[in-house]
Amino acid sequence: MYKKPLLINALKNLDTVIAALALVLLVAVTFVGVVMRYVFSSPFAWEEEVQLALIVWVVFFGGRYAFVTGSHPAIDMIVNVFPKKIRKPFMCAVILFSITVLLYAGLQGFRYTLQMLNNSRVTNILRIPFALIYAPLPIGCVLMSAQIVINNFCKKTGEE
Repeated sequence: MYKKPLLINALKNLDTVIAALALVLLVAVTFVGVVMRYVFSSPFAWEEEVQLALIVWVVFFGGRYAFVTGSHPAIDMIVNVFPKKIRKPFMCAVILFSITVLLYAGLQGFRYTLQMLNNSRVTNILRIPFALIYAPLPIGCVLMSAQIVINNFCKKTGEE
């Protein structure tokens, strides 16, 4: 059996690593911010900008991994109400609808990110480009769509 090199595995899960690091940073920044605000009465002015960026990164870079692990809310209970003959076509319709919504959201996110880039919009305090903050939106939507296709239409081989 062919063993994939470490670099390929790392690149394959790059979005998950980014989401995990962003989550750790989000918790750390929030914790330190609370301590600074309530213990030292000296809040960080930039804390909200960093938290906004990190939340977007966690949600959209972590979304694909949620599909890999089956952690997204499923509608199995609704599907199981239908007779067996209807379940598979209904599930296919749900899958296609999900992909359509994700790709539409990704397209709109791409347009929004491009608009932020073209207008050189930045945050007020740290001057972080909004294009950098919102770039994970289209990337994450495309990755989630691809993962739905992999989960539902690609033959399971025991190897990922």
